[in-house]
Amino acid sequence: MEKFSLFWIFGFPFLLLLLGRVTTVAAQTQTVAGEQPWPQHRLPAPTDLSQLVSSSAFTVYLPILIVPPPPNPKKGVGVVASPGCTDLQTLQASWYLNWKFFPDSTCTIHEAEKFVPRLRDASMMKFLTPAINSAKASGWLIGFSEPNLSWQANMSPDQGAILWRQIEQAADAAGGIKLVSPSPNQYNPGDADPYGHQWLWAMVDAYRARYGHNPRFDAIGWNIYAKKHSDIKAYLTTRRNEALARGYDVPIWILEYGGECWRSSDNGNTGIMNETTAWFNATPWIGRYAWFANRLTGSQPFAKGWQSCSLIRPNTGLSTELGQTYSKY
Repeated sequence: MEKFSLFWIFGFPFLLLLLGRVTTVAAQTQTVAGEQPWPQHRLPAPTDLSQLVSSSAFTVYLPILIVPPPPNPKKGVGVVASPGCTDLQTLQASWYLNWKFFPDSTCTIHEAEKFVPRLRDASMMKFLTPAINSAKASGWLIGFSEPNLSWQANMSPDQGAILWRQIEQAADAAGGIKLVSPSPNQYNPGDADPYGHQWLWAMVDAYRARYGHNPRFDAIGWNIYAKKHSDIKAYLTTRRNEALARGYDVPIWILEYGGECWRSSDNGNTGIMNETTAWFNATPWIGRYAWFANRLTGSQPFAKGWQSCSLIRPNTGLSTELGQTYSKY
């Protein structure tokens, strides 16, 4: 009796407590029996994916980037003074030449493809290898500058043929280098030399006589200055037809052009620029063109009194009125 009394006093409450704990654990076990084994996700898996989508509405504002159009791939600049690539950007032009085999010193390595090197005359042939290396960035190399003039490249068509063969061989060995022909000026035969603008075709004849085929020209270069656009158009159209007659259906590059820079006003040059540049852009067989030149002071020995054709004011770096016109093309 004493033991029974002690059980009811001390043991029975403990038993009830123990049974309550077991019941609680069993209930919890039944609650989670259908869930995934541990470890479980911190959040219960929704029965409907739509529960994951907030019913709130949000407005997202994205920035609008205004990117200027790329420069006209045809349009270039004859660079006679630094900083060439700064002026190129100011004038919205895509390429330049400087009558040298190395780029303007102020241009960065990232602007190398904008430069087209040139072997200006026979004295530059000793730099043929570095000229070829320089041409790898743009893929182009330009030949002699006005070889029909005694004060420019000054060589005979036969000499030009021999040197051109060397240029071809170096370009072929390097691979991927395209060649722009020498560019005579616009003089008629007998003006200042026997050949005039026909010098190039005389060189083609001399080359064929020596090597049995025409020289390789991937583009043909010409220089032209005139007071009237109609004269420029007629001149280049005739040269184009002469090229086709000799089997050269290749682009023409205008390596120098302008008005009568030596005596015309800024306004006079603006007229010739507007008409001629628009025609260049609209003519499929005009591959590239470059106005002469970026910074003309009027006192440079190669262009005395030509300041009216300058695109940039040398003392400020700002565009002239002519340069502002050019930048629109």
